[in-house]
Amino acid sequence: MDILTAIQRRVSVRSYSKDIVDSTTLKRLINFAKKTKHLTTVLPRIELVSGVDKTNHILTSIIGSYGLVRNPPHLLIGIMPEESNITRIDLGYVLEQVVLEATKLGLGTCWISGSYNPKIAGSEVGLKSGEIVEVVCAFGYPAKEILERFHSRTIRRIAGGHHRKPLKEIVFYKNWSKSWSPEEEDPELVTILEHARLASSGANRQPWRLIIRPGNIVLTLVLTKPLWTGIANRLSPIVGVVKRNVLAKAQYIDAGIVMSHFTLVSEAIGQKGQWELRLGDKTLARECQLPKGVIPVAIFK
Repeated sequence: MDILTAIQRRVSVRSYSKDIVDSTTLKRLINFAKKTKHLTTVLPRIELVSGVDKTNHILTSIIGSYGLVRNPPHLLIGIMPEESNITRIDLGYVLEQVVLEATKLGLGTCWISGSYNPKIAGSEVGLKSGEIVEVVCAFGYPAKEILERFHSRTIRRIAGGHHRKPLKEIVFYKNWSKSWSPEEEDPELVTILEHARLASSGANRQPWRLIIRPGNIVLTLVLTKPLWTGIANRLSPIVGVVKRNVLAKAQYIDAGIVMSHFTLVSEAIGQKGQWELRLGDKTLARECQLPKGVIPVAIFK
């Protein structure tokens, strides 16, 4: 399976088979994670937790990650060395490549950015001083039972997992004020953008926007604070979830995810380039005429 097919086929799986993944495949994924290129020099790391008892203990929450995730045999734990949005971007960039590698191997995956207990996850993997558990990803073989498959499809539909914004809503030309049309663009660039559009995001918000400029492409983030964050924070002492602005932080991971799609597809079709991080760059924001609440993240060139 090539990377374009993996991106097209990958969906969030929320019901898993009891069958564990063999040790050879697990080692392959962990080694892949260690060898994957990063965007920064402050490197996040990814650790493995196996066993349904352990994974279910970590996934302690009020309702699950925008839907119940049932009995995943394995979790990938995304760990940051320090509190940093730049590192969140890098973590999303690296872990999404592992997710797509798992897809190639026939495994199901599900990003979980809010409804898990980071203290329990941290105790399972052994955190170093200053490290933070920032995200987890469930994976394993998708459940084959009809009711379990129905559960996974239903939750995915409720969460809007089948829907993505059309390119015309998320891509601009030269700056924020000018619309973009795929009919007038290089077909190879459209292919890259279409596969970037399929990237996962917290609550399927797709908070990122792309600006096509001569010689480069700018990635931006629309920083919209979710309305339910305050409610979730007030409930957190009751339901056992650490108090934090989950989606506001997760959108930086979302940026890394879409950046990984852009890089992988560009390489696959022979249009290599690289990302230059420019998070919050005021000069770039003025050049792109970004409105209030939108920040630049990076340039691909």
